[in-house]
Amino acid sequence: MHRIAIASWARARRALFVALLAGAGVAHAQSAPGTTVERQGDAIVFRGRIDDASTTTFLQLMQDPGVRRLVITSPGGLVTPALDMAEAIVARGLDVEVPESCFSSCANYVFLAGRRKLLGGPGAVGWHGNMTHVLHLQRTGERRWSQPEIAAAHMLAQRETAFFQRIGVDGFVCWFAKLPPYSVEDFYALTPQDMAVFGIRDVSVRPGGVPPYAPPGVQMVTVDRAGLEGIRPVVPLE
Repeated sequence: MHRIAIASWARARRALFVALLAGAGVAHAQSAPGTTVERQGDAIVFRGRIDDASTTTFLQLMQDPGVRRLVITSPGGLVTPALDMAEAIVARGLDVEVPESCFSSCANYVFLAGRRKLLGGPGAVGWHGNMTHVLHLQRTGERRWSQPEIAAAHMLAQRETAFFQRIGVDGFVCWFAKLPPYSVEDFYALTPQDMAVFGIRDVSVRPGGVPPYAPPGVQMVTVDRAGLEGIRPVVPLE
């Protein structure tokens, strides 16, 4: 379980901030070492980092009408390619299965895009922020980025917000637990019941799956439904 999640932990922690480079037009000529995207029966099996090359392969394989599912294990990656994947998944109505782990941009966009979502365990999906969160950090002075980076973040935040609205999901799920009273330092995970608070539906855990767990550095969070709106900041996207 969670071989990729544990091995890629240091890289995954930085993925949110590196993802800003995607909005600045930084391209990747080839997939990250160890990343594989291949067809297996009615599924595309994706293992590794989400970047331009791996997403291109995914989109090419998805042209086959026989594809019904995406089976993904990923520490995350770049925001723009992840949104490209997510929008294609929604358009095709693919199911998404996460046998081991799906973190960062994989959790923010690809997992949420699935028509039906099957997890190897409730702790398999981990969030640690999105582009709207980046804007909040800049606005409060908790982090600082250059003007070109923040301009890119604004564009990506607008795009991700439109995506969340399209699928009926509250994008606050991607970063609410970074705020008090939760104040999670790294990644956090939710049970399917708590995912439903944010409009994430049709999530099931594989029969015989383990109880709620999280790999090292990932914290299981229980949502305080009554207090959720009280901690939601106003973040201008323009």
